[in-house]
Amino acid sequence: MADDYRFEPLEHSRLGYERISDLLRTVFPKARHLTARYLDWHYGGNPDGRAIGCNAFAGGTLVGHMAAIVFPCRLEGEERRGMYMVNGAVHPEHRGRRLQSRISAAMFEQAAGLGYVACLGTGNKWSTGPLLTRFEMLRPLDARIGLGMPRRRDPGPEPSFERIWSEEALRWRLANPEARYRTVGSGDGGAVLAPTGLPGLDSILYQGGGPAGPGPARRAPLRVWLGLDPAVDWSGSAFLSVPRRLRPSPLNLVYRDLTGGGFLPDPDRIVFRGLDFDAF
Repeated sequence: MADDYRFEPLEHSRLGYERISDLLRTVFPKARHLTARYLDWHYGGNPDGRAIGCNAFAGGTLVGHMAAIVFPCRLEGEERRGMYMVNGAVHPEHRGRRLQSRISAAMFEQAAGLGYVACLGTGNKWSTGPLLTRFEMLRPLDARIGLGMPRRRDPGPEPSFERIWSEEALRWRLANPEARYRTVGSGDGGAVLAPTGLPGLDSILYQGGGPAGPGPARRAPLRVWLGLDPAVDWSGSAFLSVPRRLRPSPLNLVYRDLTGGGFLPDPDRIVFRGLDFDAF
């Protein structure tokens, strides 16, 4: 049966996105935002480059998919090209046949051939174990809840990893057609917030200058901060760390070196904020 599968690079077309959306919404029925319109924005609209991915077909039917969003980044002070895995799915009728491993191997080979040096991902308590068959664990993401905004030390430590955001890329990221982002403040003191789905609680997606979000923030008394940033000064802030046992889905940051050199960034100096992944 394994030899009956056909593996192809991600197809960037309306039909391709519709097929992927159908598969993703079959595998993740609660993820109603995974529409063809959303994939057209997420996979095809990124000014840093189209998503890299692989599809698996059984006959003419899409039964497996994996994709990663690409971006420029700094690794130990050097500007490189990386990517972040956003979606992976295998149709329930085709599980148990190592399709995820074969799809990811094809995607990693394609990305390495195009000069990408690393792939990151975030795993929850269910997906972290399978991810660690292909990735290395960096560390769990911080989760804090509180009032106001966290403050950054200036200068902070030199990041071992940090995604580079241009204004054009920020405009694209904040134009998510399935999101309801809102702004608070302006300029370097401004921020973009995302609703968490819980009453009275917003997530801090982005802080700093750059393009504004689509509208003013609603009044939510509490805010959650998810990510990693050694330059944030939590002392004296109105934020408390959320114990892992109380988190509905603890997230772990994982990393795969695509160069063959086995490089792993220092986990204590990684900058990875809400803007860099797709929790909200």
